[in-house]
Amino acid sequence: MPDVLRRTSPKILILNNENPAWPEADLKWGRAYLATLQGGLAEQGYTFETYVFFDDLGGLARYDPAEWLIWNWGEELAGQPWTEALVAEELERRGFIYTGADPVLFRLIQDRAEVKRRLEAAGLPTLPACVLASAAEAPQWKVYPAIVKGANQHASFGIGRDSIVNNANELAQRIGFVRRELCDDALVEPFLDTREFHVAVWGNAEPEALPPVELDYSGFSDQRDRLYTYEWKFDQTSRGFKLPNPCPAPADRPDWQARLEAVAVAAYRALGVRDYGRIDLRMLGDEPQILDVNANPDLDVTSVLSISARAVGLSYGAMVDRIISFAAERLRAPAAARLTR
Repeated sequence: MPDVLRRTSPKILILNNENPAWPEADLKWGRAYLATLQGGLAEQGYTFETYVFFDDLGGLARYDPAEWLIWNWGEELAGQPWTEALVAEELERRGFIYTGADPVLFRLIQDRAEVKRRLEAAGLPTLPACVLASAAEAPQWKVYPAIVKGANQHASFGIGRDSIVNNANELAQRIGFVRRELCDDALVEPFLDTREFHVAVWGNAEPEALPPVELDYSGFSDQRDRLYTYEWKFDQTSRGFKLPNPCPAPADRPDWQARLEAVAVAAYRALGVRDYGRIDLRMLGDEPQILDVNANPDLDVTSVLSISARAVGLSYGAMVDRIISFAAERLRAPAAARLTR
């Protein structure tokens, strides 16, 4: 953190949610993740406390927003998925400055079709897509292989091997799955069976890309395995959990790196991502295509942002410190100027 911020370093309140209905393995993983963050803050000499909640944020009343900056890992209220925006709204109502996305952005990234519209309006490369509400609409789609995602989900939730479809019958079955299991419409787009890169971006006024990370699928012959599924991301017993992640990438195509980073920064700006984010891309020839824009992405030690930070010589604690410095800029700003959009 720059000296001017270090002299006025805020106390950090880690806001983290736990659901008592989660399996023990999930609770254990979440607590280990939290301990990693706590260790990073301790390494950097921060004064910090942790507030773990399920459905009650009333205890925040004992913290002074002028003294405490919130590290916001509040992802849901009362076990209801995709309620990050409600958590952020409550923090704003109480006058806190917090890390990461604001309520507007949280709601935007849960609407995949609108994200695509914003990217297209900004002149950024993203694949054509359509939203289908029922299996009967499957014949409308003509481009295969295709990938099927929940239209109002984000990140890898609901994405598995069967998300890749090769004909209208498979598409109809997957639309039915999305409707039945996610209670959602299906967003369908072409599946690029090409190299995939994730680019971490951070900052606000002058966002900066960190070195790209490649998800190296070269060891898998089946196209359905060349996809970063929810299982591969979180299940340590899955074949893809230890997928090679070279960084900086691609070493064999240095001409791609600058383009990947430029497109990632432009997407970050276009959607109004704040403090830190991750942009997922695949190649169409020599041109990156934006697959997803992630606000408040995972920050465990295996995450893209952690891998990229290490590649530029930053420890986990130094990475956390940098993110706090971006959020702390809003502590010093006049109240009327704190919104970044």
